[in-house]
Amino acid sequence: MISKQNINFFEKIIGKKNIYSDPGDCWSYGYDNSKFHELPEAVLFPKDKTQLKNIVEYCYKKKINIAPRGRGTGNTGGSVPLNKCIVISFEKMDKIIKIDIKNHIAIVQPGVINKNLQDILNKKKFFWAPDPSSWAYSTIGGNIANNSAGPRAIKYGTPRENILGLEFISGKGEIHRTGVTTTKGVVGLDITRLLVGSEGILGIITEATLKIIPKINKIVTVEICYKNFKDAIDMIIRVMSHEKIVPYSVEFIDSEASELINNLEKDYYPKKSNVLLFQFEILDLKDIVSLGKIIKKLDRNSLRMKIAENINEQDKIWKARKSLSPALRKLGEYKVNEDVVVPVANLSTFLKRLKSMSKKYNVKIVNFGHAGNGNIHVNLIYQNEKEKNSTEAKMCLDEVFNLVLSLDGTLSGEHGIGIVKKDYIGKEIPKETLKLMKKIKDQFDPKNILNPGKSI
Repeated sequence: MISKQNINFFEKIIGKKNIYSDPGDCWSYGYDNSKFHELPEAVLFPKDKTQLKNIVEYCYKKKINIAPRGRGTGNTGGSVPLNKCIVISFEKMDKIIKIDIKNHIAIVQPGVINKNLQDILNKKKFFWAPDPSSWAYSTIGGNIANNSAGPRAIKYGTPRENILGLEFISGKGEIHRTGVTTTKGVVGLDITRLLVGSEGILGIITEATLKIIPKINKIVTVEICYKNFKDAIDMIIRVMSHEKIVPYSVEFIDSEASELINNLEKDYYPKKSNVLLFQFEILDLKDIVSLGKIIKKLDRNSLRMKIAENINEQDKIWKARKSLSPALRKLGEYKVNEDVVVPVANLSTFLKRLKSMSKKYNVKIVNFGHAGNGNIHVNLIYQNEKEKNSTEAKMCLDEVFNLVLSLDGTLSGEHGIGIVKKDYIGKEIPKETLKLMKKIKDQFDPKNILNPGKSI
C-alpha cells in the first residue's frame, strides 16, 4: 500500500476525514459495472480544484498513479485503479456553480449526478441533453469522460455536442481552461472536445460549462411490433428520412429481448416481436393527429402499433422496456455487454449475421439499443464463468467486432474502451494514428500517471 509519508501529505491537503487508506475502506472503490476489480492504494475526496491541483502536483513529483472516479457506473473498467493507483473520488465536488437561463448554460463540478442536475433544470423548463441509462447515479464528469449519451442523442447529440467549455488539471498538476461560454467560437484548437471521451487519460475535469436546452412539454411515445427485424429497421430508415418528423429517441428491442420482457411482464408484446419505441416532441393536439397519420402511412407489416400521448400509457410502455435489464440479470452474471455502432442502413445485415454467430458458437445473443443512430447493445450470454472465458467465447466476440468494422461501424458508442476493449482498439485505429494519440497523451501527462492502462 501507499507509504505513510504520502498519506500524511494528502491529509494535510484534504484532512483525515477525506482520505481512506485502510484496505477494507478502499475495497468498494476498486470496481465498476464491468466486474473488474483492483484494490486502490488509497481513496481521496477533494472538495475543490485547489485541493485537487495540490494532490496532482504531488503525484506528478512522486510518480503516484491516479484513477479519477465518478460513481463507478461505467461498463469497461474505466475507473478501476490499475497499476497501484490512488483513486480520486468526486463525491464531494458535486456543486452546481451556476445556471444561466438567459444564456442557456449551466456550470457544474464533475461530481454532480446527472439526474440531480436534470431535476433542477426541469423546474426551470430546461434540460441537458445527455441521458444515459445510468443517469440516476452517474456523474456529469463521468458522462463527459466517456461521451456517454442515451436515447436523446439522436436529436440533441452526445456530451460532445452539449458542452461549451472545460476546466481541467493536466498530469503535471497545471490548471487549464478550454472552450467558451457562447455557442460559437473558433479561437485556437478545440481542446474541449479532445477531452470529451478521453476517459481521464489526458486530464482531470474540475468544472464543465454545459449547453442547456428549453423543454417542450409534450412527448408522444409510439410503440410498434414487427415479426422480423428487417421490417423494424426499414421503418426506422423511413421515419428518419421523413421531412416532417424528427424523433426525440428511437429504441430497438429484438425478439430475444422482447421474450425476456414477456417472461416478466406477462406476455406484454406479441410473441417473439421485434419492437420499436419512438418518442416525438409535440407542440399541440394538431401535431399529434398529424404524427399519427404519418406513422401509419410509413408502417409496413406491423403486428401492433400504439400511439401513446397519455402519461400513464407511456409509463406502461417504458416500464416494459425498463424491465429488460432485470430480465437479463436473471439469465445470470456471465454475459458480455458491448455497445457497438453501425450505420443504420447496415443494421439488418448486422442483426442477421449475429443470429448466425449465435448458432455457430452456441451462445445466446440478446440485442437492444439506440437504433436511430445504430448504437446496439449486444449481449452475449454464457451458462457459466468457464464458458464465458473460453476460447470460443473470445472467438465469438472477436467475430462480432470484425463484423462491426466490416460494416463501417465503431467498437464503442458510449461505454468507452477502458480495460475491456483495450486489446481490440488496434482493429479500428491504425498504428500511426495510435502513435499520434500516445504523443498527445505524453503532452498532457508526461509521466503517464493519469488512469494508466486504459483506452489507448
